[in-house]
Amino acid sequence: MVPSLLLLALTVWPEPGSVVQAPVPVIAKKAKKLRVVVDAGHGAPNNDGNHGCFCQAEMDHTWLIAQHLGFVLSDLGGFEVMFTRTGEGRPTYQSRMAAAEAWKPDVIVSLHSDARGEATTWKPFDDERECARNPNEPGFAVLWSDVAEAPVVAKRAKLGRSVGQRLREAGFRAYTGENYGALYKQDTDEPSGWIDIRPPKTSVYFLKASSVPTVIIETHHALDPAEVARWDELKTADAFALAVAQGLLDAAK
Repeated sequence: MVPSLLLLALTVWPEPGSVVQAPVPVIAKKAKKLRVVVDAGHGAPNNDGNHGCFCQAEMDHTWLIAQHLGFVLSDLGGFEVMFTRTGEGRPTYQSRMAAAEAWKPDVIVSLHSDARGEATTWKPFDDERECARNPNEPGFAVLWSDVAEAPVVAKRAKLGRSVGQRLREAGFRAYTGENYGALYKQDTDEPSGWIDIRPPKTSVYFLKASSVPTVIIETHHALDPAEVARWDELKTADAFALAVAQGLLDAAK
């Protein structure tokens, strides 16, 4: 772990030969702290999420990144953080949302990863394990719902656009959405933003369940070995957290 995130402008390499930076947000000393719920996606009963190109479980990735995001937000000093999933617990999404709303947050951020497109199997280890692999369709996406009263939808969109913009500015590649099909429509203002358009019974519960502005961030494509390798590096998690922090501050203005 770096000695103090407040002293650094950290870098991430989203593509070979490309060096980008995520500057440390400047927080006014007397600013009201933002209350942020950080949800590590999946990890609900019988719900590990996807399994990536190294057979890694999505619930493990999201837990690690959620913990790191929470650490960075707390270290910056302008945020109060609540986690919906800690330790070995496997809370349902309904219980997570109930606990989150009881805490009275300003925003809710849920972390996930995608497993996209047509995959083939391969053996990345010196044993018999076979994992799914698709080295195409990289990138992140920010998801929200437009099912709510107009003021709530506007706050969700502002949050999603602010976070998406800051992640792109930090060098993270926005997913093109080619496999989202009838699941999401692309936001008209933010290329990384995607709005859930599924019928009510199949739309994403966590995106529409609360009037608290809520987004899901699909951090990367878990079937792409290059993206997974980048997300195993501390500098990627650091740059991600700092960019998200700035996006949260932007959305609160």
